[in-house]
Amino acid sequence: MNKEEIKYDPVRDSFLKGLTYISSNPNNVLKISSVILIVLLLFIFYSNNTNKTDLAHNKLISITTNKHLDNQTDLSIPGFKEVLSDYSSSESYNQAYIYMFNYYMQNNLLDSINTMIENSKFNSNDDNIEASLNLMYGDFYLRQNNIEMSIEKYKNAINLFNIYDRKVYAKLKLCMIFNDLLMFDDYNNLYSTIEIDKISDFQLKSMYEQMINKN
Repeated sequence: MNKEEIKYDPVRDSFLKGLTYISSNPNNVLKISSVILIVLLLFIFYSNNTNKTDLAHNKLISITTNKHLDNQTDLSIPGFKEVLSDYSSSESYNQAYIYMFNYYMQNNLLDSINTMIENSKFNSNDDNIEASLNLMYGDFYLRQNNIEMSIEKYKNAINLFNIYDRKVYAKLKLCMIFNDLLMFDDYNNLYSTIEIDKISDFQLKSMYEQMINKN
């Protein structure tokens, strides 16, 4: 199979996300996974922001975040856009970037994501935040059928994650691409680096066991 022949498969993508974040409704997996990712990153952003002195910026991002978590999307989006437009590189900017990226992905606004990437001021000293962003970029480029960039971003995520389950999650997503490309040597080499005893999530462990070596 040529790289050009691989298309974005929402069913496959939703299934893999569901292995890590349990959901009985496949149509909502992407939304649920994005919300969980946002909540996890929120704790990291909040912790980092406690050391900042720009209280006005923190207050705005906090209010906007609360609106988002209260499902007041129409009220939160303008606030996030203001942050992206007016803020310099900061944890508050990073937080708004993550939220808007997920919002655009959920609504398939790919041109808006391209604009975000072109104008990005995202910068973090936290490897797990950078890894999560690369994982999101991998999903984005896969949806655009840019397989080379998708592989590159998934590899970046794998190298950056120091949370083992998240690292495995990224590896399994990359394994699926290698499988579609019939790149079985790359598939086997990557698959063999996963240590099942270190996986804590049951669903992720189950998926690992189903994705056997390609002989």
